[in-house]
Amino acid sequence: MRLTLTLAASLLGSAALAAPPAIDPPQRMPGLWMINTAPAESAASVPGFHLCVGSGEDDVLRRPGNPFAHCSEQRWTRDAHYTYYSASCTADGRSSRVEGRFGGDFMYNFQGELTVTPEPATAGSAATRLAIDGRRLGPCKAGQAPGKFLIRGRDGVGNLNVGEPIGPR
Repeated sequence: MRLTLTLAASLLGSAALAAPPAIDPPQRMPGLWMINTAPAESAASVPGFHLCVGSGEDDVLRRPGNPFAHCSEQRWTRDAHYTYYSASCTADGRSSRVEGRFGGDFMYNFQGELTVTPEPATAGSAATRLAIDGRRLGPCKAGQAPGKFLIRGRDGVGNLNVGEPIGPR
């Protein structure tokens, strides 16, 4: 009897420690999204940007670590409250672990944090956390290519108001 209880407890314990199964990356609803980012430790406001998400694959959200480095072992998982991202990335010969935790429905909004931790940790190296908040505004503006970031004052963008045309007048 004791052996049976010990075996059952060890099986239940190992099942609880098993990693959640991988899921497909979230797909944001197509349209114009306003994305705000800021260092998670800072209350400083960083200008947001607009992004047109097309009806196909959402590459920016599918692989959030890739703009910064070559990433492998990319994985999305979900529990009852959050959607998680993890990857191993390399840039300039240095390795980092990229991890994210997101809430929201990804259809109209999402919010979360992306953390980049150098591996192995060395003196002076610290994790960098980025807070991210996104909300869908409506359809993409005419002339805005899916996947292109629009940032005020860059790439000829003069007005980010949804009702106004793209570019300076």
